[in-house]
Formats: sequence, structure tokens, C-alpha cells
Amino acid sequence: MKPVHRAAGWIAVAADRSMAAELQAFYESNPGYWMLAYGHPPGPDEAANSFDLRPPDDMSYSALPVWLIRDLASGRIVGEVAVATDLLASGVTHLGFFIVGAARHGTGLAVDVHESYEAWAVERGTRWLRLGVVAANRRALAFWRKLGYVEACRREGCVLGKLMHTLIVMVKPVGANTLTEYLEAVPSDRSSG
Repeated sequence: MKPVHRAAGWIAVAADRSMAAELQAFYESNPGYWMLAYGHPPGPDEAANSFDLRPPDDMSYSALPVWLIRDLASGRIVGEVAVATDLLASGVTHLGFFIVGAARHGTGLAVDVHESYEAWAVERGTRWLRLGVVAANRRALAFWRKLGYVEACRREGCVLGKLMHTLIVMVKPVGANTLTEYLEAVPSDRSSG
């Protein structure tokens, strides 16, 4: 993944375990997501454990790229993007984790990073962009809707950490592809099952 704008001010670097300590520091300095989703700040091994995360065994996928978003001037981590390609069906790219540091909220960085992620996915033949967001995260819901994602289904009673959530699965069809075609390809997202 690379910025689509020349003057983006950031770069995306493939993440690896050698970056875990630096990533952990980024997580700890940006605990808002964990507080909202899990009811507690990131655990002491959150970053190290993130390198072992995989979709459930019943969910097929082809690759799990993860990028750290670094400020071009300072080299510091300002965000992270984690993806599962061909999740559940060929042509579905699932955005498993997307975070931009709190100090960068409202600056346009998140939109710019997402635009670059989408361009990367489209170059690889993605037909649908998919993600899940907890209903309690109203700011994220508004952000994804603004970028063209629509609700595919809701899953009630999802437990994350200390909290129980409604998870909203959202999809953004690419090009001439439709939500109806997506739901035919991914029948598990047809209802709140």
C-alpha cells in the first residue's frame, strides 16, 4: 500500500514482529479504541499478540497484510491498517483493523489512508470492501458511511473484553459490483445470524 497523493506526509510499511514494542507504545498512547470496544486500555502484550491474530477457522482467506502508517517527517507510527484478502469469498477484502492516532483525528489522514487502502485493494481485483464496526462507535459508523460503506447485517451479543456489542458488518461495493451480489457470494452476511 502506498499513498495515492504525492504530498501525503506518510508512508505505509509492512509490519513485522520486530516493531511490536513501538506498536505497543502507539497503542498505549491511543487507548480510545480499546476503551470503547473492550472496556479497558490495551493489554501489555496487545501489539505482540496482534501478529498472531487470524480469522476463525471457518472463514477462508488468502492473505493477511498489515501496514504501519508512519509520519514521513518523524518516522513515528501514526496509524495501522490490517486486512484479510478474499475473506469468505474471492474478491472480498476485509478491513480487520484501522486506527489513526487520536492527535491526527480530523486532519484528513484517515480519509487519505483509506483512499490509499482502497486503491491498493482495487488494483488487486477486489469487488467488495468489508469491515465490522461496533454500534457503540458512532463516530466510526459515521466515518464509514461517509466513505460509501453500507450496512449488510448486524450481529447481536458480540463480547469483546468486558463489553457486549452489536457488531455492524458494512460493505462498500467496488465499481459495478452490488451489495446484492455480495450477499450472494457471502450468504453468512445475509442476516444477523
